[in-house]
Amino acid sequence: MVDGFGDAAVSAAVLAGGASRRMGRDKRSARVAGSSLLRRAVDAVLAVSDDVQVVISEEGDRAGVDRLLAGTAVRVTTDARVGAGPLAGLETALEQAREDLVLVVAADHPELVPDVLRSLIGRAVEAPSCRATALGTDAGAQPLVAVYRRTALPVVSAHLDSGRRRAVDLLDALDPQLLEPASWRTLDPEGRTARDVDTPADLAAYDTVPDRADRTRRRSIVRVRGGSARDFDDVVVAEDPLEIRACGPGQSPRTVVTTMRTRGHDVDLAAGWLHGEGLLRPGGIERTETGDPLIHAQPDDQLTIHLSHPLDLEGVAHRHTAATASCGICGRASIDELGARASTVPEVVPAGGPLPWATLAALPDRLRDAQDLFTATGAIHATGLFTPEGELTTLREDIGRHNALDAAIGHHVRTRELPLHDRICVLSGRVGFELVAKAAVAGLPIVAAVGAPSELAVRTAERFGITLVGFLR
Repeated sequence: MVDGFGDAAVSAAVLAGGASRRMGRDKRSARVAGSSLLRRAVDAVLAVSDDVQVVISEEGDRAGVDRLLAGTAVRVTTDARVGAGPLAGLETALEQAREDLVLVVAADHPELVPDVLRSLIGRAVEAPSCRATALGTDAGAQPLVAVYRRTALPVVSAHLDSGRRRAVDLLDALDPQLLEPASWRTLDPEGRTARDVDTPADLAAYDTVPDRADRTRRRSIVRVRGGSARDFDDVVVAEDPLEIRACGPGQSPRTVVTTMRTRGHDVDLAAGWLHGEGLLRPGGIERTETGDPLIHAQPDDQLTIHLSHPLDLEGVAHRHTAATASCGICGRASIDELGARASTVPEVVPAGGPLPWATLAALPDRLRDAQDLFTATGAIHATGLFTPEGELTTLREDIGRHNALDAAIGHHVRTRELPLHDRICVLSGRVGFELVAKAAVAGLPIVAAVGAPSELAVRTAERFGITLVGFLR
Protein backbone atom coordinates (compact mmCIF):
# COMPACT_ATOMS: atom_id res chain seq x y z
CA MET A 1 0.00 0.00 0.00
CA VAL A 2 1.10 3.60 -0.56
CA ASP A 3 0.09 6.40 1.77
CA GLY A 4 -2.16 9.01 0.22
CA PHE A 5 -3.69 6.92 -2.59
CA GLY A 6 -6.71 5.36 -0.88
CA ASP A 7 -7.05 1.66 -1.66
CA ALA A 8 -4.44 1.70 -4.41
CA ALA A 9 -1.84 -1.02 -3.95
CA VAL A 10 1.51 -0.79 -5.69
CA SER A 11 4.23 -3.35 -6.19
CA ALA A 12 7.75 -2.15 -6.90
CA ALA A 13 10.71 -3.59 -8.76
CA VAL A 14 14.36 -2.57 -8.84
CA LEU A 15 16.05 -3.79 -12.02
CA ALA A 16 19.53 -4.84 -10.98
CA GLY A 17 20.83 -6.64 -14.10
CA GLY A 18 24.42 -7.75 -13.80
CA ALA A 19 27.78 -6.87 -15.34
CA SER A 20 27.76 -3.67 -17.40
CA ARG A 21 29.92 -3.35 -20.50
CA ARG A 22 29.94 0.45 -20.29
CA MET A 23 30.88 0.44 -16.61
CA GLY A 24 33.31 -2.45 -17.02
CA ARG A 25 32.05 -4.04 -13.80
CA ASP A 26 28.91 -4.91 -11.88
CA LYS A 27 27.22 -1.57 -11.25
CA ARG A 28 25.10 -2.88 -8.39
CA SER A 29 27.96 -2.86 -5.91
CA ALA A 30 29.45 0.50 -6.99
CA ARG A 31 29.32 2.82 -4.01
CA VAL A 32 28.04 6.37 -3.73
CA ALA A 33 28.38 8.16 -0.38
CA GLY A 34 29.31 4.89 1.35
CA SER A 35 26.37 2.79 0.10
CA SER A 36 25.94 0.54 -2.93
CA LEU A 37 23.88 1.76 -5.88
CA LEU A 38 21.54 -1.19 -5.42
CA ARG A 39 20.97 -0.54 -1.72
CA ARG A 40 20.33 3.16 -2.33
CA ALA A 41 17.67 2.39 -4.96
CA VAL A 42 16.03 -0.26 -2.79
CA ASP A 43 15.89 2.03 0.25
CA ALA A 44 14.20 4.75 -1.82
CA VAL A 45 11.61 2.31 -3.19
CA LEU A 46 10.91 0.80 0.23
CA ALA A 47 9.87 4.28 1.33
CA VAL A 48 6.88 4.12 -1.03
CA SER A 49 5.95 0.41 -1.25
CA ASP A 50 6.10 -2.54 1.12
CA ASP A 51 6.11 -5.08 -1.73
CA VAL A 52 9.49 -4.83 -3.45
CA GLN A 53 11.32 -7.26 -5.69
CA VAL A 54 14.86 -6.97 -7.02
CA VAL A 55 15.23 -8.46 -10.49
CA ILE A 56 18.65 -9.87 -11.41
CA SER A 57 19.82 -11.34 -14.70
CA GLU A 58 21.44 -14.57 -13.54
CA GLU A 59 20.85 -16.90 -10.59
CA GLY A 60 24.59 -17.03 -9.94
CA ASP A 61 24.45 -13.37 -8.89
CA ARG A 62 22.07 -14.06 -6.01
CA ALA A 63 24.64 -14.54 -3.21
CA GLY A 64 26.30 -11.20 -3.90
CA VAL A 65 22.96 -9.42 -4.21
CA ASP A 66 21.76 -10.96 -0.93
CA ARG A 67 24.82 -9.47 0.81
CA LEU A 68 24.04 -6.02 -0.59
CA LEU A 69 20.43 -6.35 0.57
CA ALA A 70 21.11 -7.72 4.06
CA GLY A 71 18.42 -6.62 6.51
CA THR A 72 15.84 -5.59 3.90
CA ALA A 73 12.46 -7.22 3.32
CA VAL A 74 12.63 -7.65 -0.45
CA ARG A 75 12.22 -10.54 -2.88
CA VAL A 76 14.92 -11.45 -5.40
CA THR A 77 13.78 -12.79 -8.77
CA THR A 78 15.72 -13.81 -11.87
CA ASP A 79 15.13 -12.90 -15.52
CA ALA A 80 13.50 -15.64 -17.58
CA ARG A 81 15.46 -14.36 -20.60
CA VAL A 82 19.23 -14.24 -20.25
CA GLY A 83 21.13 -11.42 -21.91
CA ALA A 84 18.08 -9.44 -23.00
CA GLY A 85 18.91 -6.34 -20.97
CA PRO A 86 16.63 -4.22 -18.79
CA LEU A 87 13.50 -5.07 -20.81
CA ALA A 88 13.89 -8.69 -19.68
CA GLY A 89 13.96 -7.41 -16.13
CA LEU A 90 10.82 -5.36 -16.78
CA GLU A 91 9.07 -8.40 -18.23
CA THR A 92 9.97 -10.45 -15.14
CA ALA A 93 8.91 -7.64 -12.82
CA LEU A 94 5.46 -7.48 -14.41
CA GLU A 95 5.09 -11.26 -14.44
CA GLN A 96 6.01 -11.57 -10.76
CA ALA A 97 4.21 -8.46 -9.49
CA ARG A 98 1.50 -8.97 -6.91
CA GLU A 99 -0.41 -5.82 -7.81
CA ASP A 100 -1.70 -4.26 -11.02
CA LEU A 101 0.43 -1.14 -10.60
CA VAL A 102 4.19 -1.69 -10.60
CA LEU A 103 6.74 1.04 -9.85
CA VAL A 104 9.89 0.17 -11.82
CA VAL A 105 13.29 1.79 -11.28
CA ALA A 106 16.81 0.93 -12.37
CA ALA A 107 19.39 0.24 -9.69
CA ASP A 108 21.80 2.77 -11.20
CA HIS A 109 19.80 5.82 -10.06
CA PRO A 110 21.68 6.81 -6.87
CA GLU A 111 19.38 9.56 -5.57
CA LEU A 112 15.75 8.67 -6.15
CA VAL A 113 13.59 11.06 -4.16
CA PRO A 114 10.67 9.19 -2.53
CA ASP A 115 8.28 12.13 -2.89
CA VAL A 116 8.88 12.14 -6.65
CA LEU A 117 8.14 8.41 -6.78
CA ARG A 118 4.92 9.01 -4.83
CA SER A 119 3.94 11.73 -7.28
CA LEU A 120 4.61 9.35 -10.18
CA ILE A 121 2.39 6.73 -8.57
CA GLY A 122 -0.32 9.29 -7.95
CA ARG A 123 -0.36 10.26 -11.62
CA ALA A 124 -0.67 6.57 -12.60
CA VAL A 125 -3.55 6.02 -10.17
CA GLU A 126 -5.43 8.91 -11.76
CA ALA A 127 -5.28 7.28 -15.22
CA PRO A 128 -6.46 3.63 -14.92
CA SER A 129 -6.55 3.15 -18.70
CA CYS A 130 -2.91 4.21 -19.21
CA ARG A 131 -0.46 1.31 -19.33
CA ALA A 132 2.63 3.37 -18.42
CA THR A 133 3.41 6.58 -16.58
CA ALA A 134 7.01 7.72 -16.97
CA LEU A 135 9.17 10.40 -15.41
CA GLY A 136 9.46 13.22 -17.92
CA THR A 137 12.76 15.07 -18.33
CA ASP A 138 14.09 17.76 -20.65
CA ALA A 139 15.72 14.95 -22.65
CA GLY A 140 12.54 12.85 -22.89
CA ALA A 141 10.82 10.13 -20.90
CA GLN A 142 12.62 7.89 -18.40
CA PRO A 143 11.40 4.32 -19.09
CA LEU A 144 13.24 2.97 -16.04
CA VAL A 145 11.74 5.42 -13.60
CA ALA A 146 8.13 4.67 -14.38
CA VAL A 147 4.92 3.03 -13.21
CA TYR A 148 3.57 0.23 -15.42
CA ARG A 149 0.28 -1.59 -15.32
CA ARG A 150 0.37 -5.34 -15.79
CA THR A 151 -1.62 -4.81 -18.99
CA ALA A 152 1.69 -3.63 -20.48
CA LEU A 153 3.17 -7.15 -20.16
CA PRO A 154 2.04 -8.47 -23.59
CA VAL A 155 3.55 -5.41 -25.26
CA VAL A 156 6.84 -5.88 -23.41
CA SER A 157 6.96 -9.58 -24.33
CA ALA A 158 6.15 -8.90 -27.98
CA HIS A 159 8.86 -6.25 -28.07
CA LEU A 160 11.41 -8.77 -26.77
CA ASP A 161 10.19 -11.53 -29.09
CA SER A 162 10.87 -9.24 -32.06
CA GLY A 163 14.49 -8.83 -30.92
CA ARG A 164 14.16 -5.24 -29.81
CA ARG A 165 15.97 -4.32 -26.59
CA ARG A 166 15.66 -0.55 -26.23
CA ALA A 167 13.44 0.52 -23.34
CA VAL A 168 12.87 3.93 -24.94
CA ASP A 169 11.37 2.26 -28.03
CA LEU A 170 9.00 0.32 -25.79
CA LEU A 171 7.51 3.54 -24.46
CA ASP A 172 6.51 4.59 -27.95
CA ALA A 173 4.46 1.39 -28.25
CA LEU A 174 2.79 1.98 -24.89
CA ASP A 175 1.88 5.64 -25.53
CA PRO A 176 2.68 6.64 -21.93
CA GLN A 177 1.62 9.68 -19.99
CA LEU A 178 4.44 11.73 -18.46
CA LEU A 179 4.97 13.29 -15.08
CA GLU A 180 6.25 16.56 -16.50
CA PRO A 181 9.42 18.18 -15.13
CA ALA A 182 7.50 21.29 -14.06
CA SER A 183 5.55 19.06 -11.68
CA TRP A 184 8.16 16.82 -10.09
CA ARG A 185 11.02 19.35 -10.03
CA THR A 186 9.19 21.22 -7.26
CA LEU A 187 9.93 18.14 -5.15
CA ASP A 188 13.44 17.61 -6.50
CA PRO A 189 14.82 21.00 -7.66
CA GLU A 190 18.17 19.58 -8.77
CA GLY A 191 16.61 16.76 -10.79
CA ARG A 192 18.52 14.07 -8.91
CA THR A 193 15.84 11.41 -9.41
CA ALA A 194 16.48 11.34 -13.17
CA ARG A 195 20.26 10.91 -12.92
CA ASP A 196 21.79 7.52 -13.58
CA VAL A 197 25.31 6.09 -13.56
CA ASP A 198 26.41 4.33 -16.76
CA THR A 199 30.19 4.74 -16.93
CA PRO A 200 33.18 5.11 -14.59
CA ALA A 201 33.23 8.80 -15.53
CA ASP A 202 29.61 9.12 -14.40
CA LEU A 203 30.49 7.54 -11.08
CA ALA A 204 33.62 9.66 -10.59
CA ALA A 205 31.77 12.86 -11.47
CA TYR A 206 28.69 12.14 -9.39
CA ASP A 207 28.00 14.98 -6.99
CA THR A 208 27.92 12.75 -3.90
CA VAL A 209 31.48 11.57 -4.65
CA PRO A 210 33.39 14.86 -4.90
CA ASP A 211 36.55 15.01 -6.96
CA ARG A 212 39.51 14.62 -4.60
CA ALA A 213 41.34 17.35 -6.52
CA ASP A 214 38.79 19.86 -5.22
CA ARG A 215 39.17 18.63 -1.64
CA THR A 216 42.94 18.29 -1.30
CA ARG A 217 46.11 20.17 -2.18
CA ARG A 218 49.59 18.86 -2.90
CA ARG A 219 52.37 20.51 -0.90
CA SER A 220 56.12 20.08 -0.71
CA ILE A 221 57.19 19.23 2.83
CA VAL A 222 60.29 18.10 4.65
CA ARG A 223 59.91 14.68 6.24
CA VAL A 224 62.20 13.91 9.17
CA ARG A 225 62.75 10.31 10.22
CA GLY A 226 65.53 8.94 12.40
CA GLY A 227 67.36 12.25 12.32
CA SER A 228 67.50 12.43 8.53
CA ALA A 229 65.41 14.81 6.40
CA ARG A 230 64.27 14.69 2.82
CA ASP A 231 61.89 16.59 0.59
CA PHE A 232 58.51 14.97 0.10
CA ASP A 233 55.39 15.75 -1.94
CA ASP A 234 52.37 15.22 0.34
CA VAL A 235 48.58 15.52 0.13
CA VAL A 236 46.84 17.84 2.61
CA VAL A 237 43.14 18.49 3.05
CA ALA A 238 41.77 21.72 1.58
CA GLU A 239 40.00 24.29 3.76
CA ASP A 240 38.03 27.09 2.15
CA PRO A 241 35.37 29.54 3.37
CA LEU A 242 31.71 29.08 2.47
CA GLU A 243 29.29 31.97 2.81
CA ILE A 244 25.76 30.58 3.11
CA ARG A 245 22.99 32.99 2.17
CA ALA A 246 19.24 32.44 2.17
CA CYS A 247 16.09 34.23 1.15
CA GLY A 248 12.37 33.60 0.78
CA PRO A 249 9.94 34.80 -1.91
CA GLY A 250 10.38 38.53 -2.52
CA GLN A 251 13.29 38.77 -0.04
CA SER A 252 16.87 39.81 -0.72
CA PRO A 253 19.49 37.18 0.14
CA ARG A 254 20.89 37.45 3.67
CA THR A 255 24.15 35.93 4.87
CA VAL A 256 23.23 33.51 7.64
CA VAL A 257 26.60 31.91 8.34
CA THR A 258 30.16 31.76 7.07
CA THR A 259 32.08 28.59 7.82
CA MET A 260 35.39 27.04 6.88
CA ARG A 261 34.69 23.78 5.09
CA THR A 262 36.06 21.15 2.74
CA ARG A 263 34.42 21.46 -0.68
CA GLY A 264 32.15 18.78 -2.04
CA HIS A 265 28.81 18.76 -0.23
CA ASP A 266 28.00 22.44 0.04
CA VAL A 267 24.25 22.19 -0.60
CA ASP A 268 23.92 19.35 1.91
CA LEU A 269 25.94 21.38 4.41
CA ALA A 270 23.74 24.43 3.92
CA ALA A 271 20.52 22.42 4.13
CA GLY A 272 21.66 20.71 7.34
CA TRP A 273 22.74 23.97 8.96
CA LEU A 274 19.52 25.79 8.06
CA HIS A 275 17.42 22.89 9.30
CA GLY A 276 19.31 22.69 12.57
CA GLU A 277 18.78 26.39 13.17
CA GLY A 278 15.05 26.15 12.46
CA LEU A 279 15.31 28.29 9.31
CA LEU A 280 14.27 25.64 6.79
CA ARG A 281 10.85 24.03 6.63
CA PRO A 282 10.36 20.52 5.17
CA GLY A 283 10.70 20.64 1.40
CA GLY A 284 11.50 24.33 1.61
CA ILE A 285 14.45 24.51 -0.83
CA GLU A 286 13.26 25.92 -4.14
CA ARG A 287 16.62 26.31 -5.85
CA THR A 288 20.28 27.05 -5.13
CA GLU A 289 22.90 29.21 -6.82
CA THR A 290 26.57 29.93 -6.37
CA GLY A 291 28.24 33.34 -6.44
CA ASP A 292 28.55 35.60 -9.47
CA PRO A 293 31.76 34.70 -11.35
CA LEU A 294 32.08 38.33 -12.44
CA ILE A 295 32.35 39.38 -8.80
CA HIS A 296 33.87 36.42 -6.96
CA ALA A 297 37.26 34.89 -7.70
CA GLN A 298 35.87 31.63 -6.25
CA PRO A 299 32.11 31.63 -7.02
CA ASP A 300 31.65 28.27 -5.27
CA ASP A 301 32.60 29.90 -1.98
CA GLN A 302 29.22 31.61 -1.85
CA LEU A 303 25.98 29.61 -1.89
CA THR A 304 22.48 31.11 -1.89
CA ILE A 305 19.50 28.97 -0.87
CA HIS A 306 16.21 30.22 -2.30
CA LEU A 307 13.40 29.10 0.00
CA SER A 308 9.77 28.50 -0.87
CA HIS A 309 8.81 30.19 2.41
CA PRO A 310 9.90 33.42 4.13
CA LEU A 311 13.27 33.48 5.84
CA ASP A 312 12.68 34.37 9.49
CA LEU A 313 15.86 35.29 11.33
CA GLU A 314 14.22 36.76 14.42
CA GLY A 315 14.06 33.43 16.23
CA VAL A 316 17.80 32.95 15.90
CA ALA A 317 18.93 36.56 16.14
CA HIS A 318 20.41 35.95 19.58
CA ARG A 319 22.49 33.04 18.31
CA HIS A 320 25.69 33.33 16.35
CA THR A 321 25.57 34.01 12.62
CA ALA A 322 29.27 33.56 11.96
CA ALA A 323 31.17 30.39 12.76
CA THR A 324 34.35 28.61 11.94
CA ALA A 325 34.50 24.90 11.37
CA SER A 326 35.66 24.41 14.96
CA CYS A 327 33.85 26.98 17.10
CA GLY A 328 30.58 25.08 17.45
CA ILE A 329 28.50 26.43 20.29
CA CYS A 330 29.95 29.98 20.42
CA GLY A 331 26.98 32.01 21.73
CA ARG A 332 24.30 29.34 21.30
CA ALA A 333 21.52 29.33 23.87
CA SER A 334 20.86 26.67 26.50
CA ILE A 335 19.27 23.25 26.36
CA ASP A 336 15.94 24.92 27.12
CA GLU A 337 16.22 26.99 23.95
CA LEU A 338 16.98 23.83 21.99
CA GLY A 339 13.76 22.35 23.33
CA ALA A 340 11.82 24.86 21.24
CA ARG A 341 13.18 23.24 18.07
CA ALA A 342 13.51 19.59 19.05
CA SER A 343 11.41 17.01 20.85
CA THR A 344 12.29 13.85 22.74
CA VAL A 345 13.50 11.15 20.36
CA PRO A 346 11.47 7.94 20.68
CA GLU A 347 13.33 4.76 21.55
CA VAL A 348 13.84 2.75 18.39
CA VAL A 349 14.24 -1.03 18.62
CA PRO A 350 15.35 -2.83 15.43
CA ALA A 351 12.97 -5.42 13.99
CA GLY A 352 15.25 -8.21 15.16
CA GLY A 353 15.30 -7.03 18.78
CA PRO A 354 17.68 -4.81 20.79
CA LEU A 355 20.74 -3.54 18.94
CA PRO A 356 23.58 -6.05 19.49
CA TRP A 357 26.71 -4.59 21.02
CA ALA A 358 28.85 -6.33 18.39
CA THR A 359 26.99 -4.46 15.63
CA LEU A 360 27.51 -1.10 17.32
CA ALA A 361 31.16 -1.78 18.13
CA ALA A 362 31.92 -2.60 14.49
CA LEU A 363 30.64 0.73 13.14
CA PRO A 364 33.78 2.90 13.67
CA ASP A 365 35.84 0.48 11.56
CA ARG A 366 33.18 0.51 8.84
CA LEU A 367 33.17 4.29 8.90
CA ARG A 368 36.95 4.41 8.74
CA ASP A 369 37.06 1.96 5.81
CA ALA A 370 34.76 4.27 3.81
CA GLN A 371 36.76 7.45 4.52
CA ASP A 372 38.71 7.90 1.30
CA LEU A 373 39.66 11.47 2.14
CA PHE A 374 40.99 10.54 5.57
CA THR A 375 43.04 7.79 3.94
CA ALA A 376 44.61 10.38 1.63
CA THR A 377 45.24 13.13 4.20
CA GLY A 378 44.85 11.83 7.76
CA ALA A 379 43.23 15.15 8.69
CA ILE A 380 39.49 15.04 8.17
CA HIS A 381 36.41 14.40 10.31
CA ALA A 382 33.52 12.19 9.31
CA THR A 383 29.91 11.47 10.16
CA GLY A 384 28.36 8.17 9.17
CA LEU A 385 24.66 7.30 9.36
CA PHE A 386 24.00 3.57 9.68
CA THR A 387 20.95 1.34 9.70
CA PRO A 388 20.34 -0.75 12.87
CA GLU A 389 21.74 -3.67 10.89
CA GLY A 390 25.06 -1.85 10.46
CA GLU A 391 24.73 -0.73 6.81
CA LEU A 392 26.38 2.63 6.08
CA THR A 393 23.81 4.72 4.21
CA THR A 394 25.30 8.23 4.39
CA LEU A 395 28.90 9.39 4.74
CA ARG A 396 30.18 12.94 4.86
CA GLU A 397 33.80 14.03 5.41
CA ASP A 398 34.81 17.60 6.25
CA ILE A 399 37.56 19.56 7.97
CA GLY A 400 34.93 20.54 10.55
CA ARG A 401 33.17 18.05 12.84
CA HIS A 402 30.00 20.13 12.81
CA ASN A 403 30.07 20.48 9.04
CA ALA A 404 30.31 16.72 8.54
CA LEU A 405 27.21 16.17 10.68
CA ASP A 406 25.31 19.06 9.08
CA ALA A 407 26.06 17.69 5.61
CA ALA A 408 25.00 14.16 6.54
CA ILE A 409 21.73 15.39 8.00
CA GLY A 410 21.31 17.87 5.14
CA HIS A 411 21.31 15.06 2.60
CA HIS A 412 18.22 13.62 4.29
CA VAL A 413 16.67 17.07 4.68
CA ARG A 414 16.80 17.39 0.90
CA THR A 415 15.28 13.93 0.33
CA ARG A 416 12.58 14.62 2.95
CA GLU A 417 13.54 11.63 5.08
CA LEU A 418 13.47 13.30 8.49
CA PRO A 419 13.12 12.47 11.33
CA LEU A 420 15.96 9.95 11.22
CA HIS A 421 14.50 7.62 13.82
CA ASP A 422 15.89 4.58 11.98
CA ARG A 423 19.54 5.66 11.83
CA ILE A 424 22.58 5.43 14.10
CA CYS A 425 24.93 8.41 13.97
CA VAL A 426 28.67 7.67 14.29
CA LEU A 427 31.15 10.53 14.74
CA SER A 428 34.88 10.27 14.10
CA GLY A 429 35.96 12.48 17.01
CA ARG A 430 34.76 13.83 20.32
CA VAL A 431 31.16 14.86 20.86
CA GLY A 432 30.07 18.16 22.40
CA PHE A 433 26.74 19.83 23.04
CA GLU A 434 26.30 21.24 19.54
CA LEU A 435 26.62 17.84 17.87
CA VAL A 436 24.05 16.26 20.16
CA ALA A 437 21.80 19.29 19.56
CA LYS A 438 21.97 18.79 15.79
CA ALA A 439 21.19 15.09 16.27
CA ALA A 440 18.21 15.93 18.45
CA VAL A 441 16.72 18.28 15.85
CA ALA A 442 17.17 15.55 13.21
CA GLY A 443 15.54 12.91 15.42
CA LEU A 444 18.60 10.63 15.65
CA PRO A 445 18.08 8.11 18.50
CA ILE A 446 21.72 6.98 18.91
CA VAL A 447 24.87 9.09 18.73
CA ALA A 448 28.16 7.20 19.03
CA ALA A 449 31.62 8.76 18.95
CA VAL A 450 35.13 7.37 18.97
CA GLY A 451 36.10 10.22 21.32
CA ALA A 452 34.87 11.58 24.62
CA PRO A 453 31.56 13.33 25.26
CA SER A 454 31.37 16.61 27.16
CA GLU A 455 29.26 16.94 30.31
CA LEU A 456 26.81 19.23 28.51
CA ALA A 457 26.54 16.70 25.68
CA VAL A 458 25.58 14.06 28.23
CA ARG A 459 22.93 16.30 29.81
CA THR A 460 21.53 17.20 26.41
CA ALA A 461 21.31 13.54 25.39
CA GLU A 462 19.47 12.75 28.64
CA ARG A 463 17.05 15.62 28.04
CA PHE A 464 16.09 14.39 24.55
CA GLY A 465 16.18 10.64 25.11
CA ILE A 466 19.25 10.07 22.92
CA THR A 467 21.52 7.10 23.61
CA LEU A 468 25.02 8.61 23.76
CA VAL A 469 28.05 6.35 23.34
CA GLY A 470 31.57 7.66 23.91
CA PHE A 471 34.96 6.03 23.33
CA LEU A 472 33.37 3.53 20.93
CA ARG A 473 36.05 1.03 20.04
